[in-house]
Amino acid sequence: MKRFVALLALMVGPVAGFAPAADAMGVAACTITGTMNFAPSAEGPERGAWTIEPAVISCQGLFRAKHRITGPGAFTGSGTYAEAAGGTGTCLHSIGTGQVDYVIPTSEATIRIQEPHDFLFAGVGAFTTPSLRGSFEVGPPYDGDCVTEPVTKATFIAQAVLVRLNGLDH
Repeated sequence: MKRFVALLALMVGPVAGFAPAADAMGVAACTITGTMNFAPSAEGPERGAWTIEPAVISCQGLFRAKHRITGPGAFTGSGTYAEAAGGTGTCLHSIGTGQVDYVIPTSEATIRIQEPHDFLFAGVGAFTTPSLRGSFEVGPPYDGDCVTEPVTKATFIAQAVLVRLNGLDH
C-alpha cells in the first residue's frame, strides 16, 4: 500500500499542477485488472488489434472534487497496435491507440466515461487518456509464448490516477 501511495504522489503532483484554478478537480487512485487480447494482422504479428475485456476499474477518491467514488466499475477498451522501434512483433513491444469505456460509481450517480487511449509497451507500459494516467503490465497466464507464437491473450494490471475537472462531463 505504501508503494501505491508513493506512486500516486509522484503521478498526482505533476498532473495537479496543470488544473485550471477556477474548476474543482477530483483525484482518485485506481487499479484496473482484466484480460488483454491481441489479434495480429494477417500481414504479421508486428501490428494488429487489441481489446481489454472483461476488466474492472476500482478507484478510491473523489470525482469532480465532491462526489465520493463508491465502488468498482466495468472497464473495456479496443484499438490498434504497431511494433515499436527496436521491438520484436511477437514480444509485445508496441505503440497503441484506441478507445476505452469505463464506469465510475459515485455518491451522486454512476458515471460512464468514453475517451481516447494511447499506450507505449515494452515489458511494462505507460498509458494516457484525458482522465487517466498510469502504468501497466501484461502477465501470465499467456496464450502464445513470444517465441514460436505471438501472444494473443494476457492478464492486464494497471495502476492509474483519475483526474477529472468539473465541466468535462454532461
